[in-house]
Order: sequence, then structure tokens, then C-alpha cells
Amino acid sequence: MEFPGFDPNTKLTAVYYNGGTPSHLFKIRDDVALSGLKDELDQINRQLNHKDMRRVVGVEYRCPLSDSAGSLRFSRMKLKTDDDVRTMLSVFG
Repeated sequence: MEFPGFDPNTKLTAVYYNGGTPSHLFKIRDDVALSGLKDELDQINRQLNHKDMRRVVGVEYRCPLSDSAGSLRFSRMKLKTDDDVRTMLSVFG
């Protein structure tokens, strides 16, 4: 069975950038570098809001964590290096 638009080398990720909320869902390639991720977010932001000419300066990943009681919380991780991006993507297997 084929799925149009499906790329096994991508992950669907909720990304927070420039301190914004809520998060935005993006398909991100497994091999993306931080600079490439910021460039992609810049392009998407301009398409969604062409008047907003700010560049993406910060990207944050919120890693889901659950405790023994089953409560869900999120650990915030600012993405500063390519290794941080790989760590974020590794959570999804």
C-alpha cells in the first residue's frame, strides 16, 4: 500500500520558535541541521504571515515525560546544536 506524500525519513514534530505558543506541527527530515531547521521555519513563517519579517532565533523542544503516578509534564530543551536536533528526533525512534 502506498501513502502519497509519505516520506519515511521525516518525523512529525511540534516545534516552538521565537517564544511562540502554541506549537506548530512540521514534518522534519531526520538529517536536518539546526541552521536548516531555522531556515525552514523562517520560510514557513513568511508563508503563513508574510508581514512578520523576524528571523527564527530560538527553537525549543518540549520533551514529554511521565512520572510514576502517570502525570504528564514537559521538559524544555533549547536546541543550540545539531546534536540537540538529533536528540529531539531520536525520541521518536
